[in-house]
Amino acid sequence: MERDGGCRPWHRGAAAVSTFVDVTARGLDRVLAVLRVLSTVGVWFGGGLLVLLSFAVGTEVLMRRLANHSFTGVDELGGYTLAIVSAIAFTSTLLNRGHIRIDLVHQRFGPRGRAILDLLAMAGLIAFYGLLLKYAWLLLDRSYTMGSRSVSPLSVVMWIPQSLWFAGLLLFVVTAVTLFLRSLLALCAGDLRTVNALIGTLSADDEVAEELALNAEAQGKEVVK
Repeated sequence: MERDGGCRPWHRGAAAVSTFVDVTARGLDRVLAVLRVLSTVGVWFGGGLLVLLSFAVGTEVLMRRLANHSFTGVDELGGYTLAIVSAIAFTSTLLNRGHIRIDLVHQRFGPRGRAILDLLAMAGLIAFYGLLLKYAWLLLDRSYTMGSRSVSPLSVVMWIPQSLWFAGLLLFVVTAVTLFLRSLLALCAGDLRTVNALIGTLSADDEVAEELALNAEAQGKEVVK
Protein backbone atom coordinates (compact mmCIF):
# COMPACT_ATOMS: atom_id res chain seq x y z
CA MET A 1 0.00 0.00 0.00
CA GLU A 2 2.79 2.38 0.84
CA ARG A 3 4.51 1.60 -2.45
CA ASP A 4 1.34 2.39 -4.39
CA GLY A 5 0.84 5.57 -2.41
CA GLY A 6 4.35 6.70 -3.26
CA CYS A 7 3.61 6.33 -6.96
CA ARG A 8 0.40 8.31 -6.85
CA PRO A 9 1.97 11.79 -7.13
CA TRP A 10 3.89 10.74 -10.24
CA HIS A 11 0.78 9.21 -11.82
CA ARG A 12 -1.23 12.29 -10.96
CA GLY A 13 1.41 14.52 -12.52
CA ALA A 14 1.52 12.44 -15.70
CA ALA A 15 -2.27 12.44 -15.89
CA ALA A 16 -2.35 16.21 -15.42
CA VAL A 17 0.20 16.70 -18.20
CA SER A 18 -1.72 14.36 -20.50
CA THR A 19 -4.96 16.21 -19.79
CA PHE A 20 -3.30 19.57 -20.42
CA VAL A 21 -1.88 18.33 -23.75
CA ASP A 22 -5.27 16.96 -24.84
CA VAL A 23 -7.16 20.12 -23.89
CA THR A 24 -4.57 22.36 -25.54
CA ALA A 25 -4.58 20.24 -28.70
CA ARG A 26 -8.37 20.44 -28.95
CA GLY A 27 -8.22 24.19 -28.44
CA LEU A 28 -5.62 24.58 -31.18
CA ASP A 29 -7.73 22.41 -33.48
CA ARG A 30 -10.65 24.80 -32.97
CA VAL A 31 -8.38 27.77 -33.69
CA LEU A 32 -7.18 26.07 -36.88
CA ALA A 33 -10.79 25.50 -37.95
CA VAL A 34 -11.48 29.23 -37.57
CA LEU A 35 -8.28 30.10 -39.45
CA ARG A 36 -9.31 27.80 -42.30
CA VAL A 37 -12.62 29.64 -42.58
CA LEU A 38 -10.86 33.01 -42.57
CA SER A 39 -8.45 31.73 -45.21
CA THR A 40 -11.33 30.58 -47.41
CA VAL A 41 -13.04 33.96 -47.07
CA GLY A 42 -9.75 35.65 -47.92
CA VAL A 43 -9.28 33.48 -51.00
CA TRP A 44 -12.74 34.41 -52.28
CA PHE A 45 -12.03 38.08 -51.57
CA GLY A 46 -8.71 37.87 -53.40
CA GLY A 47 -10.38 36.10 -56.31
CA GLY A 48 -12.93 38.90 -56.50
CA LEU A 49 -10.15 41.47 -56.62
CA LEU A 50 -8.49 39.60 -59.47
CA VAL A 51 -11.78 39.44 -61.40
CA LEU A 52 -12.28 43.19 -60.98
CA LEU A 53 -8.70 43.82 -62.06
CA SER A 54 -9.22 41.62 -65.14
CA PHE A 55 -12.28 43.64 -66.14
CA ALA A 56 -10.34 46.88 -65.62
CA VAL A 57 -7.43 45.69 -67.75
CA GLY A 58 -9.75 44.36 -70.45
CA THR A 59 -11.68 47.62 -70.53
CA GLU A 60 -8.47 49.62 -70.82
CA VAL A 61 -7.26 47.46 -73.71
CA LEU A 62 -10.56 47.92 -75.56
CA MET A 63 -10.55 51.67 -74.92
CA ARG A 64 -7.03 51.95 -76.28
CA ARG A 65 -7.98 49.97 -79.34
CA LEU A 66 -11.38 51.51 -80.09
CA ALA A 67 -11.20 55.03 -78.68
CA ASN A 68 -7.45 55.68 -78.43
CA HIS A 69 -7.96 56.43 -74.75
CA SER A 70 -6.31 54.95 -71.67
CA PHE A 71 -7.44 54.89 -68.06
CA THR A 72 -4.89 56.19 -65.61
CA GLY A 73 -3.70 54.02 -62.76
CA VAL A 74 -4.77 50.52 -63.78
CA ASP A 75 -1.17 49.31 -63.54
CA GLU A 76 -0.84 50.90 -60.09
CA LEU A 77 -4.01 49.22 -58.85
CA GLY A 78 -2.71 45.98 -60.32
CA GLY A 79 0.41 46.24 -58.18
CA TYR A 80 -1.63 46.71 -55.01
CA THR A 81 -3.88 43.81 -55.97
CA LEU A 82 -0.94 41.50 -56.59
CA ALA A 83 0.58 42.27 -53.18
CA ILE A 84 -2.73 41.80 -51.35
CA VAL A 85 -3.71 38.60 -53.15
CA SER A 86 -0.25 37.10 -52.67
CA ALA A 87 -0.34 37.74 -48.91
CA ILE A 88 -3.82 36.21 -48.69
CA ALA A 89 -2.79 33.15 -50.72
CA PHE A 90 0.14 32.37 -48.41
CA THR A 91 -2.21 31.08 -45.70
CA SER A 92 -4.26 28.88 -48.00
CA THR A 93 -1.10 27.39 -49.48
CA LEU A 94 0.31 26.72 -46.01
CA LEU A 95 -2.86 24.99 -44.80
CA ASN A 96 -2.87 22.81 -47.91
CA ARG A 97 0.87 22.03 -47.59
CA GLY A 98 1.54 23.56 -50.98
CA HIS A 99 4.76 25.42 -50.26
CA ILE A 100 7.73 23.97 -52.14
CA ARG A 101 10.60 22.46 -50.14
CA ILE A 102 13.92 20.90 -51.10
CA ASP A 103 13.52 17.43 -49.58
CA LEU A 104 16.77 15.69 -50.53
CA VAL A 105 17.75 15.33 -46.88
CA HIS A 106 14.18 15.09 -45.63
CA GLN A 107 13.51 11.73 -47.29
CA ARG A 108 16.64 10.15 -45.80
CA PHE A 109 15.25 10.33 -42.26
CA GLY A 110 12.70 8.17 -40.51
CA PRO A 111 9.21 9.40 -39.57
CA ARG A 112 10.34 11.06 -36.32
CA GLY A 113 13.35 12.69 -37.99
CA ARG A 114 11.14 14.04 -40.78
CA ALA A 115 8.70 15.40 -38.21
CA ILE A 116 11.53 17.24 -36.42
CA LEU A 117 12.78 18.67 -39.73
CA ASP A 118 9.24 19.81 -40.55
CA LEU A 119 9.05 21.62 -37.22
CA LEU A 120 12.44 23.26 -37.82
CA ALA A 121 11.28 24.37 -41.28
CA MET A 122 8.12 25.84 -39.77
CA ALA A 123 10.16 27.64 -37.11
CA GLY A 124 12.34 29.19 -39.82
CA LEU A 125 9.25 30.23 -41.75
CA ILE A 126 7.79 31.89 -38.66
CA ALA A 127 11.04 33.73 -37.94
CA PHE A 128 11.30 35.10 -41.48
CA TYR A 129 7.69 36.16 -41.85
CA GLY A 130 7.58 37.46 -38.29
CA LEU A 131 10.35 39.88 -39.25
CA LEU A 132 8.51 40.78 -42.45
CA LEU A 133 5.31 41.35 -40.45
CA LYS A 134 7.15 43.69 -38.08
CA TYR A 135 8.37 45.93 -40.89
CA ALA A 136 5.02 45.74 -42.65
CA TRP A 137 3.42 47.11 -39.48
CA LEU A 138 6.02 49.89 -39.23
CA LEU A 139 5.31 50.85 -42.84
CA LEU A 140 1.54 50.81 -42.28
CA ASP A 141 1.82 52.85 -39.08
CA ARG A 142 4.02 55.42 -40.78
CA SER A 143 1.70 55.73 -43.79
CA TYR A 144 -1.34 56.18 -41.53
CA THR A 145 0.37 58.67 -39.22
CA MET A 146 1.76 60.79 -42.04
CA GLY A 147 -1.30 60.47 -44.28
CA SER A 148 0.87 59.21 -47.13
CA ARG A 149 -0.51 59.10 -50.65
CA SER A 150 0.90 57.54 -53.79
CA VAL A 151 2.85 59.80 -56.13
CA SER A 152 0.50 59.24 -59.06
CA PRO A 153 -2.61 60.79 -60.62
CA LEU A 154 -4.77 58.48 -58.48
CA SER A 155 -3.17 59.75 -55.25
CA VAL A 156 -4.16 56.58 -53.40
CA VAL A 157 -4.30 56.76 -49.59
CA MET A 158 -1.51 54.29 -48.92
CA TRP A 159 -2.67 52.88 -45.60
CA ILE A 160 -5.77 51.36 -47.24
CA PRO A 161 -4.02 48.84 -49.54
CA GLN A 162 -1.23 48.42 -47.00
CA SER A 163 -3.72 47.44 -44.28
CA LEU A 164 -5.15 44.67 -46.48
CA TRP A 165 -1.62 43.50 -47.27
CA PHE A 166 -0.73 43.54 -43.57
CA ALA A 167 -3.90 41.62 -42.67
CA GLY A 168 -2.93 38.87 -45.11
CA LEU A 169 0.55 38.61 -43.62
CA LEU A 170 -0.84 38.63 -40.07
CA LEU A 171 -3.23 35.79 -40.86
CA PHE A 172 -0.34 33.82 -42.32
CA VAL A 173 1.91 34.26 -39.29
CA VAL A 174 -0.87 33.42 -36.83
CA THR A 175 -1.68 30.30 -38.84
CA ALA A 176 1.98 29.26 -38.99
CA VAL A 177 2.40 29.68 -35.22
CA THR A 178 -0.79 27.70 -34.54
CA LEU A 179 0.33 24.89 -36.84
CA PHE A 180 3.74 24.83 -35.18
CA LEU A 181 2.30 24.56 -31.67
CA ARG A 182 -0.24 21.91 -32.67
CA SER A 183 2.43 19.88 -34.46
CA LEU A 184 4.79 20.20 -31.50
CA LEU A 185 2.11 18.78 -29.19
CA ALA A 186 1.49 15.95 -31.64
CA LEU A 187 5.22 15.16 -31.78
CA CYS A 188 5.46 15.09 -27.98
CA ALA A 189 2.49 12.70 -27.92
CA GLY A 190 4.11 10.49 -30.56
CA ASP A 191 1.37 11.27 -33.10
CA LEU A 192 3.63 11.53 -36.15
CA ARG A 193 0.73 11.09 -38.56
CA THR A 194 -0.84 14.34 -37.34
CA VAL A 195 2.48 16.16 -37.67
CA ASN A 196 2.77 15.04 -41.27
CA ALA A 197 -0.87 15.89 -42.00
CA LEU A 198 -0.41 19.42 -40.67
CA ILE A 199 3.05 20.52 -41.81
CA GLY A 200 4.62 17.62 -43.70
CA THR A 201 5.46 17.67 -47.38
CA LEU A 202 3.03 16.19 -49.86
CA SER A 203 4.15 12.80 -51.14
CA ALA A 204 3.66 11.65 -54.72
CA ASP A 205 0.70 9.54 -53.58
CA ASP A 206 -0.83 12.55 -51.83
CA GLU A 207 -0.52 14.68 -54.96
CA VAL A 208 -2.07 11.96 -57.14
CA ALA A 209 -4.95 11.53 -54.69
CA GLU A 210 -5.49 15.30 -54.64
CA GLU A 211 -5.59 15.49 -58.43
CA LEU A 212 -8.05 12.59 -58.61
CA ALA A 213 -10.24 14.26 -56.01
CA LEU A 214 -10.23 17.55 -57.92
CA ASN A 215 -11.08 15.80 -61.19
CA ALA A 216 -13.89 13.86 -59.54
CA GLU A 217 -15.23 17.05 -57.96
CA ALA A 218 -15.13 18.85 -61.30
CA GLN A 219 -17.09 16.02 -62.90
CA GLY A 220 -19.58 15.88 -60.05
CA LYS A 221 -18.56 12.40 -58.93
CA GLU A 222 -18.22 11.08 -55.41
CA VAL A 223 -14.63 10.61 -54.30
CA VAL A 224 -13.88 7.11 -53.04
CA LYS A 225 -11.24 7.06 -50.26
